[in-house]
Amino acid sequence: MGIKRIRLAVAAFAATATIAALFLNSGTALAASGAGAVKVTINAPEGVPATIFLDGKTQLVAAKPPASTTATLTLSMPAGAYHVNLPAIEFGGARYVGQSSRPEAVVRPGATTPLTVIYEWEGGPRDLHVTSLDRTTVALRWTAADSWRFALRRAVGPTAPRKVDEGAFVPTDGTSATDSGLAPGAQYSYSLFAKDHSRWYGPLVISVTTASPAGSTNASYVTQPSTFIANADDIASAATTGDGVRIVLNEGVRTPLLGAAVVLPVSPALPGGYLGVVSGVSSNGRALDLVAGGLSDAFDYYELSVDSFTTDADILASPTTAPSAAAPSAKSSGTAMKKPATRTKAGKGSAASKSVAGAAAPMTADVPPAPSVSAGLCHISVGTKVEYAPSIALAGHFKTKLDKYRFLGVDIPTGASLDMALTAKVIGAASIDVGAKYDCVLPLPKVFKTLTVNPVPLSVMLEPTVRFTVSGALKVSNIGATVTGGVHVAGSMTVKDGASFFGSAILDASPLTPLVSLNGAVDLEAGGALTVGPGVGTANAGVIAGVKGQIYPLDASYKAHFPLGDPNYNNCSHLKASLSAGLSLTAKAWLNSWSWSQNITLDALNGELPYPGSPWEFPKGCSIPTGTPDSLLGPGVSKVSDSTSGSADQWGHVDGFVPGKKAWVLSTGRISDAVGTPDQFASTELGLPGDADLSALAGYATHDAASYQVTLVPSAPTLHVRYVFASEEYPEYVGSQFNDVMAVYVNGKNCSFVPGTTTPVSINTINAGENSTYYVDNSTGAAGYSTSMDGLTVPLTCSVPVAPGVPVTVRIAVADTSDGIYDSAVALVDGGIWTD
Repeated sequence: MGIKRIRLAVAAFAATATIAALFLNSGTALAASGAGAVKVTINAPEGVPATIFLDGKTQLVAAKPPASTTATLTLSMPAGAYHVNLPAIEFGGARYVGQSSRPEAVVRPGATTPLTVIYEWEGGPRDLHVTSLDRTTVALRWTAADSWRFALRRAVGPTAPRKVDEGAFVPTDGTSATDSGLAPGAQYSYSLFAKDHSRWYGPLVISVTTASPAGSTNASYVTQPSTFIANADDIASAATTGDGVRIVLNEGVRTPLLGAAVVLPVSPALPGGYLGVVSGVSSNGRALDLVAGGLSDAFDYYELSVDSFTTDADILASPTTAPSAAAPSAKSSGTAMKKPATRTKAGKGSAASKSVAGAAAPMTADVPPAPSVSAGLCHISVGTKVEYAPSIALAGHFKTKLDKYRFLGVDIPTGASLDMALTAKVIGAASIDVGAKYDCVLPLPKVFKTLTVNPVPLSVMLEPTVRFTVSGALKVSNIGATVTGGVHVAGSMTVKDGASFFGSAILDASPLTPLVSLNGAVDLEAGGALTVGPGVGTANAGVIAGVKGQIYPLDASYKAHFPLGDPNYNNCSHLKASLSAGLSLTAKAWLNSWSWSQNITLDALNGELPYPGSPWEFPKGCSIPTGTPDSLLGPGVSKVSDSTSGSADQWGHVDGFVPGKKAWVLSTGRISDAVGTPDQFASTELGLPGDADLSALAGYATHDAASYQVTLVPSAPTLHVRYVFASEEYPEYVGSQFNDVMAVYVNGKNCSFVPGTTTPVSINTINAGENSTYYVDNSTGAAGYSTSMDGLTVPLTCSVPVAPGVPVTVRIAVADTSDGIYDSAVALVDGGIWTD
């Protein structure tokens, strides 16, 4: 005995009949002089939609959604007689016929005529479906009593025979049939008629497209009887809405059922077509509201194989140059940071440059707008330029299969499979000549590729942008890399085993050799929003897209190895490049109403993956300062081990924090930003986590933490740590919640206190008005200092008793408080850890 075909409910249409009725009444003219109404009640089995037509002076439509057994609605219409048209319904593998309480509804002015319609199963065969499909052969099976006689007829194209003597004869064998000698890639429609004694039932219909010849990008598929695959001539208009698409059908096009799938072709309004499900029908039957659907809403079987695709590598941007404008200072220009700040910093000499301890909320000066985009230009100062004209090309393959029923006649849903590779190749060299911090985002034209249009348009779209973040003065050309980055995803979803997918990254890169005049640091990102699947480009594509999210095939940073002032500063640099992605696989694109999670995340689709060989040194093999040299350790200690936490960009060996001495510096931003003069602005939000110990110390959440930890063995009873705390928060944010904090932990206990107290060192505890003896105001430049930080402490010393010969762990940490902008730093003086 055959297993009854399993039908999947259309979950998206669990709307009540009342909601459907509200939409059906919208657009219907209110009763005017000579108008009346018909109150329609439609009854049908649970899960079965129904649509009836009232034909008279005008045609009106009443519809019942699948998720109910009864729908009642009132239609206003001109007085007159209306014929009740009850088309047979094929849904869920069965055929239903309707009976009306009256063949004609007579509408009288000011009166309401009741009308009841009941749909019931016709009683014929059920579950006509395809059990195998190839280029030339289709095998079909159905369920019915053994005593019945069957007639199977075939027509070429989407219109099935409606009479038992129409179309080509296909021989049957009990409750199955095999039709051979068909053309590859051709569409056929089958009608199954069944006879019990003297009555013919049916037809049940099914539409099949055979497998395409090799190299074709058309899909082979089996449509559900209620699916409407529209042609351009069927649609009068289409427009996206907040949660789907609204279309208007041309005159004469039959209204699809509520809950039925509708496949829309590519059009100017829908560049990626659309696959939706009918959620509302206007009272005249021509306007339809669609919500996003999946392939399983429209097809019992669907198989597509696009062995390879590419897009042209067009140049997407023009050179960027500066317009005429006065050159702003870095600190007062309001230059945008990678993530725009919610607070701004006043420039030198403004009214906000006060230094009173415990001041109220800081004042801010007028800040010019962040660099904007206009005709491909980023607004920067006179005499500077950023040139970058990249090309981005997409490539890959796309293979997917949906099979609701196992072949060989076993009627159990098997699921769907996907095998997709997608890469983006970015080519282009940047030339940068800027004298200050600079941030710019350039939108680029969309990269769009249609993989197939028959029967469902499937597309891939990348909406790219390019972003430059320059940390200071820089003059260099030929920065960049030729990269090919992407992902390969494959797997399947089944009712029995659930979802099983794997992914891997595709990574290939070749760096360009930069030509350096004035070294510095720059971040460069190229990439953007990616969507793959049906309906790409529509308002709610994320619901139906196979893959959606962000991908940056080029996420690169370039910087000098050595700090400003080092003789090797312009002679040694490196470039890091990675693929950054935040993508998810949306199961709804294939199996709309199956029960497992619709969004699948894979490691290969998310995170930052460095390209092989990155980072690259220029020139190759130039010296890179790594780790912490023993110059930090003074007499009386021997190092066992040490480590740092945070980004490598937050740690460096520089001058400027202690007059006449070098120091190892930990910063909450880039160490290169911390070195310079006060008219520069050190504020980089790195997006790194905070430090739990420092958060407890500050009383607020911390961000962008950096720390250095060393285990050492003392030879004397007192351990000393010499340090300087510096910050851009001075003086404007003294007394505020932006109380950036640092600490020196010896065996887990903080010893970085204001001298003579147990008060921890921070912005709010050492400043011009509080413990000012230990404060250096650097807002206009203090003698002997070369840091961009506006304020810092004098060298302070933490001293604690230790046991000679017993290992001690020292941890020095610093973090931004309350937000990740306005950098702070702690400097550890050379030789500044010792015992006596």
